[in-house]
Amino acid sequence: MNSLNILRTAILKPSLKCIPTTNLITKRFRRPSLCAYLDYPDRRPCFDICNTKIIRGDQSTGAIIHPFLYEHYWSREPSVCSLWMHLDNDYIRIMTDKFSYTGDRFLAMEPMDRTGECKLVGVLVANKIFPWEPRELEEWGDATPSVPEQSRMYFYSHCYSSSNLWKKYKVDYIYEIEVLTTASEVTSQGVATLLLKYALKEALLLRHPLIQVISTNAYVPKVCERCGMTKEWSMNYADFVDSFGQSIFYPRAPHLDCNIYIKKFDQKEAAALPCLPSLVK
Repeated sequence: MNSLNILRTAILKPSLKCIPTTNLITKRFRRPSLCAYLDYPDRRPCFDICNTKIIRGDQSTGAIIHPFLYEHYWSREPSVCSLWMHLDNDYIRIMTDKFSYTGDRFLAMEPMDRTGECKLVGVLVANKIFPWEPRELEEWGDATPSVPEQSRMYFYSHCYSSSNLWKKYKVDYIYEIEVLTTASEVTSQGVATLLLKYALKEALLLRHPLIQVISTNAYVPKVCERCGMTKEWSMNYADFVDSFGQSIFYPRAPHLDCNIYIKKFDQKEAAALPCLPSLVK
């Protein structure tokens, strides 16, 4: 027995010098750092949300938003993937051009110390939605021969018409956040929350009466609730059927519901007008 213990100690002793005193089972299932996947020698530090800055997009930033949407938004959007909609069709191209060059665009930029440049890690796009737009979407859907494009247009028209927030809150328009997406490598790092808080602050300053987010995935609701928004309307994807009573969307779990989150601002108490300089006599 003594010889067996001596042999065991001789085998384990060299390895014990290199292994720190940690729970190996817990460490095995711990989420690895992003830096563990970087191979170049002068690798940058892990992503730090404190170094991320938000800028407002213009016509010059459309060139970087355009490929970002194709890589990180459309390829993961449940209302596109579950319909097997091809990313090269005209509908996606028109919507990408719209989100890249029109509306209020807020970009999350991460400074790269290694190159001295900034990298786009998140995009938020917001536009005004008016009461006649659901009808326009239906007419657009009637005119398109593509069934996936038609289904998505009918779907958004149904969301607008069913909730009918224009009538419920007696507003002339809704300030809708149409796109809220982050780069895949910084998912769950707080970029979406940072973008949404910034957009809500800007909406308050611009005196928009009602802000809306149509969440088609399972991650945006958590961001909306974290930013103080409330759920106004919800629908299971299986409940949206065509004229034959057949389900249209078949998204993968956990993306099973569509939710509308809102934030109502009182325009009288929203934002104080800027102080005007006193006239010099």
